[in-house]
Amino acid sequence: MNNIRAILEDAYRLASKHDLQPGLSEIQRNWVETIIEKAESQKAVLTVLITSLVRKIDTPTQDVRYHLKELPNGYSGRGLDTDYITPFMKEKFRRFAMAESGWLTHTLRQHQPYMLEYPGQIKDKTVKDAFLLILNDIEENKADPKKYLRAIFSSLITLMEESQTSFDFLKEAQQTETVTIEKIVDLLRCHFSRDYGVAGASRLPVLAVYSAYEMLMGIERYEGKTLSRLKSHTTADTKSRGIGDIEVLNENIFFEGVEIKHKKPISLEIVEDAYQKFAKTPVCRYYLLTTAEPNVEDIDSVGELVSEIHTQHGCEVIVNGILPSLKYYLRLLSNPKLFIERYSENLQLDFNQNTDIKEIHLRYWEDLLKYLLGNNPQAAKPKQ
Repeated sequence: MNNIRAILEDAYRLASKHDLQPGLSEIQRNWVETIIEKAESQKAVLTVLITSLVRKIDTPTQDVRYHLKELPNGYSGRGLDTDYITPFMKEKFRRFAMAESGWLTHTLRQHQPYMLEYPGQIKDKTVKDAFLLILNDIEENKADPKKYLRAIFSSLITLMEESQTSFDFLKEAQQTETVTIEKIVDLLRCHFSRDYGVAGASRLPVLAVYSAYEMLMGIERYEGKTLSRLKSHTTADTKSRGIGDIEVLNENIFFEGVEIKHKKPISLEIVEDAYQKFAKTPVCRYYLLTTAEPNVEDIDSVGELVSEIHTQHGCEVIVNGILPSLKYYLRLLSNPKLFIERYSENLQLDFNQNTDIKEIHLRYWEDLLKYLLGNNPQAAKPKQ
């Protein structure tokens, strides 16, 4: 199957020339644009389409609509995706890559061929139609799958280049008037709570708290300690043998942990689950933080369990809201404005390396900053 990698590399090389729609008709271009416009929220469809196109290029006699071996004259689309397509996507277009395979999505693995009447309930009907029409085009109208693959890659390359948000204006902003902690917290509240219409917002408070920890590692409490690298948001603690979203180590032994929840109050079950993670470690402090208000569900029962854990284990479990905690952390910094720069850098880095942060998260943060720092005095505060 070395030919598969060659097909992908060749398409990528040609796509890099930025001919966005090589030899496609207007209606074919519209289908590709529909897929690309929703590429972040419909990654499974994108992955399955790319897999289908690559299979068709490699084996022209294969009707790629028959994506399961169990179907008549079918093939294993999932196997091809898992072995070649998703690893290639992670390498070249990580923002748009699945964690494992597009066929893990229920709506795309039904035991039905991808005919125009395919019953899978893909959420976006326009994306579903474009996906099925492209496959119908290459099978019924003998359209060239190479042109489609090249067009898709070219559009993805352009998206990757355009999405390199620049926060350079932050350097200049450091010379402007003092930004208060209250203003910073207010902007974080807006950034966390907005309804973006796409997944990934739960990663924002994790990045904010991690950014604060990076800047706090110089204070006395953390002297000689190490802040663990931030894990992918899709990595389970049990799989990574971790104890939380954020971990501080003392000579490779857990010293402090933080678990962060988004729009979910801290419940008795959440505290119990957290204890299961750190019960066999010597961690001395563990934070359970949430963006939800109120922060705690059944406060009396949670308080009793927290006291019980301290008695049995010795770990101090602290339950609190994200924003009050961040407000406290910022007070410990000599220049809280530097936190804005660090958080912005981590947003961009996570956007480049993982799949949770989307371009809409970056753009909204940029709008919030320009409002805060006065780069656009006429602009109203961005809406949540």
